[in-house]
Amino acid sequence: MNGWIKGAVGIACAGVLATAGMVIADAGAITVVPEQRPGHGPTGYVQPSAEILARGKYLTDMGDCVGCHKAEGGIPYAGGQYMGMPFGALSVPNITPDVDTGIGNWSDADFLKLMHHGITKGGQYIYPAMPYIWYATVSDEDTLAIKAYLFSLKPVYAPRPPSKIWFPFNLRPVLALYDAAFVPTEKFKPDPHLTAEQNHGAWIVNGLEHCGECHNNRNFLGNGALAAKVEGGPITLWYALNLHNNKVDGIGSWSDDEVAQWLHDGASEHMGTVAGPMAETIEYSLSKMSPADLHAMVAYLRTYPAEPGYTERAGISPGTRAAGQTVYLAHCAMCHQVDGRGVANKIPALDGNGMVRAYGPQSATRVILGGLEAHGSYAMMPGVGTAMTDQEISDVTNYIRQAWSNRAPANATRFLVYYLRGDTKTLLNGLRPDGCPPVENDTLKAALADESNGIAALLQQTALPNMLQNVNAIIPKLHAAAPSLQQADIVNGLTQAYCPIAYADKSVQPDKHVWLMTHFSERLYVQLSNNGTY
Repeated sequence: MNGWIKGAVGIACAGVLATAGMVIADAGAITVVPEQRPGHGPTGYVQPSAEILARGKYLTDMGDCVGCHKAEGGIPYAGGQYMGMPFGALSVPNITPDVDTGIGNWSDADFLKLMHHGITKGGQYIYPAMPYIWYATVSDEDTLAIKAYLFSLKPVYAPRPPSKIWFPFNLRPVLALYDAAFVPTEKFKPDPHLTAEQNHGAWIVNGLEHCGECHNNRNFLGNGALAAKVEGGPITLWYALNLHNNKVDGIGSWSDDEVAQWLHDGASEHMGTVAGPMAETIEYSLSKMSPADLHAMVAYLRTYPAEPGYTERAGISPGTRAAGQTVYLAHCAMCHQVDGRGVANKIPALDGNGMVRAYGPQSATRVILGGLEAHGSYAMMPGVGTAMTDQEISDVTNYIRQAWSNRAPANATRFLVYYLRGDTKTLLNGLRPDGCPPVENDTLKAALADESNGIAALLQQTALPNMLQNVNAIIPKLHAAAPSLQQADIVNGLTQAYCPIAYADKSVQPDKHVWLMTHFSERLYVQLSNNGTY
């Protein structure tokens, strides 16, 4: 999951306290550990029962541990990414059971101290980049089940790169004051006023799933655990949604089943398609949870008061509305429709969309700039903002936030767009010509590596004149080679694989390569949808 830490002795101390609790990870600051090879685990290790390991894996997924402890293209849990922060970059450690570079020589007491108090085996205070403030409420038994699962993994020798934290923020003993103020001293206790299902949801939401790490607003010390609950707020230059049970900017307009399905899939006709930190949380954590647990989360969220984050109002000038509508009709209406209702199961609606209706415009603006991967049955969205000015993007953002039934604040500015544009680097916005992301899906990667099926050769030969022909030839070959692949995995993965081919195409003008990739992904999505196989 991604996030920000939001300043000498007294001032430095206050600065550490004010900022350390907000960091999670910055996807723009990822690196791979240079040396990464098989390690060796603890001597005399005895593997626990299958039941404990299964419980430990489920809880580890719930805690979203791999989301941080895996570098792009790296080995899960071996660490290797840097978490970008305003006062430097924090490296993420290896938590495989390697005795030299991981946690293979950690005792149960060592692991509990880390998870519940944020203190390492060597007695060093860690930054709340790791959400131990939330993990502190989890029972010792469940916490040690997580350790049991991690110790069952293959040990990987992956030394932790040095962190790059500026003075005085690298004075970790100061964090003891932060911990004394914010780390819970008691484990989770059921609320007698809630049902069993609601209490189970509270255990998940306020514990391992640590939803408030993003969705709680922040108090003046930068901590979200003691602030108001899941009312939404800015996080990693995105805006986390209000999860209160209201119909303005919360989840009050949607059924329990739809909210639970959205948490699992990350896409819904009415709630839209997730992006940013939430997309990562769903990929690594929520999508692996049981329907019963997801519904318990929803049941608990329904107990919050129906308090919107703002009062609905028409706050856009006629001139701005007209300018935004002009941009919308030129760049957006073809897919999202003039009435903002999208296309069922293909293009999410903007009318009533939670991301569009949020108090902060950051997420909607970043999607316009960077686009979205395909998700479930929903198509890939290109980074249409690449071809727009900052003023045009702020105008159209404010327009969709006020159009149709939406009445969100018209608070997007061209200065915000300028700031977000430099931070939004994706496959779909044309800002990665020197480094196309690798294919992430292992099944697709294997199919592309198998020369006998001819898929990679066809892809390599694909250009604009033969694009439709080659796409139609690739689809049946891929279905035969990897029938388990889902439509979204194919669209995203083949677009990733096509990226370097598009940038190497000499027949296309340099500023048109992203357009070529967009055209490829659109052709692929349409033909897959029409094919009906996926």
